[in-house]
Amino acid sequence: MKDCLNIFFLLSAILFGACQDKNDLPKACLGECTYYPGFLWSKADTSGLTKHLILDFNKDAKNDEETFAEIVFVDKEGNPVPDNVLEITIDDVVIKNNSFKVYSTETEKEVKFRYLPNAERGNHQGYIKLLSYKLDRFEDKELNGKPIEVMRWDLNFNKCMNPLAKAMMWTCILIMGLLLVWLLILRQIIYQRFKTIRKGMYFKDCPPLTINFKGARLVILDNKSHKQSTWDRLFKGKIIYKQHPALLTIITMKPHKRGVMVVTDTSKYIVTPNPMPKIGSAIMNDLVNKTNIEIK
Repeated sequence: MKDCLNIFFLLSAILFGACQDKNDLPKACLGECTYYPGFLWSKADTSGLTKHLILDFNKDAKNDEETFAEIVFVDKEGNPVPDNVLEITIDDVVIKNNSFKVYSTETEKEVKFRYLPNAERGNHQGYIKLLSYKLDRFEDKELNGKPIEVMRWDLNFNKCMNPLAKAMMWTCILIMGLLLVWLLILRQIIYQRFKTIRKGMYFKDCPPLTINFKGARLVILDNKSHKQSTWDRLFKGKIIYKQHPALLTIITMKPHKRGVMVVTDTSKYIVTPNPMPKIGSAIMNDLVNKTNIEIK
C-alpha cells in the first residue's frame, strides 16, 4: 500500500467544511475574523479563530517516519497569502510564509487564523496546497511529486468598531434617548405648566404687579430678587420670579386644574378663594398691615 494522507478541518471535534467546489475539491469554510482599531485605552486587535487540522496518514505512511507534507495557504491566484495580511499560528507558533510541514507521526495540528489590519474587508478564498511532500497519494489522488492543490479554504474578514467605542456610543445614545423622553414627555407630566393666564395684583399706595403665567411651572413672588439656575430650568421647567417691595414674604403660585394654587405664610397672607380661578378675581388679606390685595 502506498503512503497516503487525508486532512480535515475540525472545530471542537465536529467536521467542518463538508462542501465541494466546481473542481471537486473539498472546501473548508473556516468562519470569520474581525478586526477593530484602537480607541482610548482599548488597543487595536483582531479576534482570530481556531481550527483543528486532523491528519490521517495510512499505516504505511506511519511506518515511515520520513513521510511528510509541506502545506501552504495560497490565494485564488495560487500565490502564497502574505504574512502581513493573514497570520497563521500552528500549535502556538507563528509560521513564516504561511507554510508548514506535517509528519506521519502527527495526528492533529491546532491552527489559528488572524487577519492583520491592512487586509481587505470581505470574503477571502484560496487553496491549501501541498508544496512538497514524500507521499504517493493524497486521498484518492495519485501524486507525481509536483505541487498540488488539495482543498479550498474560505474565510471572512470583517472590520468593526472598537468594543469600547461601541459601548460608549450606545451609552451616549441611551442617555440621549432618556433625556429626550424626559424633556419631551415625562417633564411635562411631572412638572405641570401654566397655560394662558394673566393676572394683576393691586396694592394700596403701591404700583400694581402684572403676572403672565404662561409656560411657567411656578411663579414666585418676593420683595427680593431671585434667579433660576440653567440646569433647573432645563430639567424641570421655567420659574417666573417677580419682585415687589410691598410683599412681606415669599408667595409661590402653582398650576391647579381650577386655576392657580397659592402657597404662602398663612400668618401673613390669607387668599380667598384658593385656588384662584383662571378667570375672575381673588382677595389676598395682608394680616400684618390690615389691608387687602386684589388679584384679578
